[in-house]
Amino acid sequence: MTRTEKILHYISIVLKVFIGVLVLISVWRQDYFLAVVSLFILFFTFLPAIVSRSFKINLPVEIDFLLTIILYTSYGLGEYGGFYVRFFWWDLFLHAGYSLILGMVGFIFAYSLLITSRIKAKPLFIALFAVSFAVFAGVVWEIFEFSMDQVFGLTMQKSGLVDTMTDLLVDSIGAITIGLIGFFYIKNPKPGIIHSIVTKFVDIKDRD
Repeated sequence: MTRTEKILHYISIVLKVFIGVLVLISVWRQDYFLAVVSLFILFFTFLPAIVSRSFKINLPVEIDFLLTIILYTSYGLGEYGGFYVRFFWWDLFLHAGYSLILGMVGFIFAYSLLITSRIKAKPLFIALFAVSFAVFAGVVWEIFEFSMDQVFGLTMQKSGLVDTMTDLLVDSIGAITIGLIGFFYIKNPKPGIIHSIVTKFVDIKDRD
């Protein structure tokens, strides 16, 4: 691991510990519903490690880090820590960030297949795939929030339809932003964050 990768790895571990503490706090407060939800969230933070061991592949440290960040900021800080209530902009901030991250994941995946000759596609298609991937993930999350509110009586959607549509609008803007960046990158590849991440991802796929 490089120094940066080690830092990301340690931050991810610390955040996992924080989520584990939430499980213990919930049990101590005898709030077993939150304890189960916290345990469920904690399990998801270990998905990259589970996938790596199950399929014998080496996933980039960044994937584990980003997934842990997403889960901790949305649940640990947002729901459990009350950030959604304390800061009116927290929900929009997270959706904007998540759409950029997910759009990047979709772009990297499709572009990696393109430059390794596994698919043949025009730059516009790669960009549209990145946008679609991020927007679809946003829709799935809104369905999840609606289901949790209806089944368990939570208030994840806050203001209902307004919250849902605002979130989807922010998701779309973030996804389109990444789509445009990816489109122009394919047209004129230059050294930078996208280039370094794509190169690293391709190297790992080729090595496996």
